[in-house]
Amino acid sequence: MGTVIVLGYRKGIADAVARRGLDVFHVERKAKEALAGTRFALVDDLEDAQEVLRTVLGAGLTDVVGIVTGHEQGVFTAALLRDHLGLPGDRDWARALRFRDKYLQKAALPPDVQRARCEYVGPHTTYAELAAGLGTPFVVKPANGAGSVGAAAIGSEREFVRHLGSRRGGADAAWVAESFVGGREFNIDGVWSQGRLRWCSVSRFHERPMSTNTGAVLASQVLSRKENAEFLDGARALAERALGGLGAPDCVFHLEAFEDGDDLVFGECGTRTPGAHHTEIVQLTHGVDLYDLTVGLALGEDAADLLAPKDPEAYFAYIYLRRFEGVELTRADFEKHFAFHELSYPDTIGGGGTGSYGRAGHALVSAPDNARLGELMGRIVEFNESGRV
Repeated sequence: MGTVIVLGYRKGIADAVARRGLDVFHVERKAKEALAGTRFALVDDLEDAQEVLRTVLGAGLTDVVGIVTGHEQGVFTAALLRDHLGLPGDRDWARALRFRDKYLQKAALPPDVQRARCEYVGPHTTYAELAAGLGTPFVVKPANGAGSVGAAAIGSEREFVRHLGSRRGGADAAWVAESFVGGREFNIDGVWSQGRLRWCSVSRFHERPMSTNTGAVLASQVLSRKENAEFLDGARALAERALGGLGAPDCVFHLEAFEDGDDLVFGECGTRTPGAHHTEIVQLTHGVDLYDLTVGLALGEDAADLLAPKDPEAYFAYIYLRRFEGVELTRADFEKHFAFHELSYPDTIGGGGTGSYGRAGHALVSAPDNARLGELMGRIVEFNESGRV
């Protein structure tokens, strides 16, 4: 027996630890129902490595065998804890910053990887300076942000002031601005170990995640090789150049990029389990459990022993269902018009809370190919937005 310290709760990771007969000690920002009856400690910030290390040392754990995280905010802290405790997995916390800070990451990429131009936005950086250097619109986001939180396209001085406002604070490296990259957004989720890409899956977003900040529905589908062979080959090559150039550790990774005409442009990459329901649709489509791989690599297991992809029988998508003003929907309304692999939505109008990306619920759906899956995903999104089939 032994204990695995998990920074930030994710059910798939907790299950993967339990399957190995190991105990879990969670470090979280807030108490959750799922933590009831388990060992855990609360901190203000998972990214504050000093606070987390003090908390772990104070817990008196004597049988720690691994440190795992499935959250952006835990990547640097996990590396530092492994280094201090002499545990397997990535212990290079300086390198970990290349997978947290968006400016440092883009600056470290090799020349043959196309990427947006990126600059820090300090307390005295002006809109005019950024517009002159990056063009307009440009995108402003937290330098170490997660998901699309705080990201916005800026096209005027007024938008710049309104978006940053007092949030900018006095730090020189808290925010970045990037030149805008056109085209559709996609992501590559996979496994990198021993200096090479072992396996990956590619998904395409229905709309850019950043657009969820202005009311769009987040949705993504896994792409099939039969319909997208050339594109998938290009995406794999992009991942190989980017991860190799950044000196990625053995890890599960989540890389976001853009199709800008014939070019594939790097967006950003994290060395952690994908967020939203990417991990779930990858497993349903390919049979690869990225939660299990995250735990295995953190315990020093060989990726080759953990990877057993299957030939897809169907392709899966997720949709983060929202509430829209004037549109009154319940779970039964969705079930009346569509067939789901999994559906979560309030049974009563206006019931339930609101989570990341404006999420009031989620749906998982499948189809034999991307043409039919994309059409189904689009119809569900339209129904969510309008209440009309």
